[in-house]
Amino acid sequence: MCSFEAYLNINQRLFKISKKEEKPNCDFFGFLPYQDEIKFDGGIISPVDDYEINFKLIDEYTHEDGFLYPPVSQKYIVNPKTMKPQMAIPKTERPAHLHKLPASHMIQFNHKEKNIRHGVGAFIIHLLAYLFGTRLQFCDWWFDGRIPIKSTHNIFFANDTLIKFLSHSYKIWQEWKNEEIRRKFINVLYMHSRAPSYKWDWESFMIEYMVFDGCYKLTELLYNIKSKNHKERFNIIINKFGILNNETIIDNFRLLRNDLFHEALWDKSLPCTANTTSAFMAQYHLRRFNQRLIAALLNYNTTYIQTIWWSLGNIIFEPTI
Repeated sequence: MCSFEAYLNINQRLFKISKKEEKPNCDFFGFLPYQDEIKFDGGIISPVDDYEINFKLIDEYTHEDGFLYPPVSQKYIVNPKTMKPQMAIPKTERPAHLHKLPASHMIQFNHKEKNIRHGVGAFIIHLLAYLFGTRLQFCDWWFDGRIPIKSTHNIFFANDTLIKFLSHSYKIWQEWKNEEIRRKFINVLYMHSRAPSYKWDWESFMIEYMVFDGCYKLTELLYNIKSKNHKERFNIIINKFGILNNETIIDNFRLLRNDLFHEALWDKSLPCTANTTSAFMAQYHLRRFNQRLIAALLNYNTTYIQTIWWSLGNIIFEPTI
């Protein structure tokens, strides 16, 4: 358990936000474990000056399971004159509900962008979170729960591919004049990056199914397509984007979803109890399905979309030549 001095030390070193010189059309975010500069058609993403120091701190506090967990917090009685803590309040120690990470990168756009944090800036950083299989946030905004530092996206890609993907996606964003589509896509990316932070299989699955529903709604808006039921939703997505079909697993998605959403059942039993392997793996299968669907919605030309999503192996993410 952390003493107040130890907690302050952690808070100041790992979770403080350094003051940065403000520049037009730019912002800071973290924490992205990637040290190379990224120049895409819309702007540039570059590591902050103290990236290596911040990375070492992140690495120091990352659990062996690949996640960074919230620090322990505690309430104190504070001297109102000096604002210094005087005495710890008993029985107030707990993992922090909200916590911050230091900035790792600066993003700067070539042209004036309005409302960066709720618009294109959010789109780009959550798109990076999708690609790198982590969670990202603007430098002085809060995280809740654990954060995957080790990637939860089983892909390999080169820096050149990263640049091409961001440039293409930025162009697609500019072509989307519908603000509803833009907002929904940001929400889909955000929830997708958040899903691994949930610890139970049924929780992660529930969030990933929300992501799938959000992606389907975007398909409706972009292509004027309608479905009658959830089975038809999957069929429409598969036929529209060429994602591989696995009827057994997809039928299991729907059965698990219906029981969980409508009857609070998980695999015909109580959530948080032992279940079948097919139910436990459903969260991972659906996540990989969604990862291909997100790339497809961006109209990105890559063979990755047509690869097997029920496999645990790593796959190359690269544009089709």
